[in-house]
Amino acid sequence: MKYMTMMSAITAASMLAAAPAAADDSFLDLELTVPVALADRSSTGTGADLLGYGYDDQSGLLTGGELRLYTTEFNRYARVGVMAGAQQHAGPLLGLGGYAFRTTIVDAGVTIRTVLPCMSSQQTRWHVGAVLALTGMHADAGEGVGGAENGDRQAERSEAAEALDHTGLGWRLGVDLSIHHENLIVGAGLGLRQFFGIDAPVSRTWVMDIGLRLGGRIDFVGESGL
Repeated sequence: MKYMTMMSAITAASMLAAAPAAADDSFLDLELTVPVALADRSSTGTGADLLGYGYDDQSGLLTGGELRLYTTEFNRYARVGVMAGAQQHAGPLLGLGGYAFRTTIVDAGVTIRTVLPCMSSQQTRWHVGAVLALTGMHADAGEGVGGAENGDRQAERSEAAEALDHTGLGWRLGVDLSIHHENLIVGAGLGLRQFFGIDAPVSRTWVMDIGLRLGGRIDFVGESGL
């Protein structure tokens, strides 16, 4: 009986001693970044008459804002959380010089991040991250790129600007490698999105991107070791 009482006291003391340490590990880790990427947008259902004006395929800058909030410890090295973001793509220079589609994209989903301990220190940490999200988009059709103003196929391009506006829903998958120096973030990654048109002539759209993530991290609760 005395042995069991002693063991109970030791167990209780151990739990009390461990409680402050567990509290110190609790955290809400928020990343706020600006993605700047080169993206290629390709669509089906735009028609064969305007091939070469950007409606079927167009590359250009993709940029906006993104947040990732990590709330759950998956194991010693990984964190799991949620993400949301919005980005825009409108031809080579975000609409300067014309565009086929001015596309606004909104993402919401889950994210996971793991640290690379062999490459990291207390001030500088290397992370590999991934995103899986639902994504929606609205595409405002323009008069395309590559032709002279009021020139080649102007009538057809003006009709396309009226007829090809559309929305879509789909999925996004992205991976990236980032370095966190104290609270600053610089990362590089690639991503893929697929959209399915909603009651629209443009039936399917792919957006592939490769680029940078630039921003910062805020630790709201405690100190995250990862």
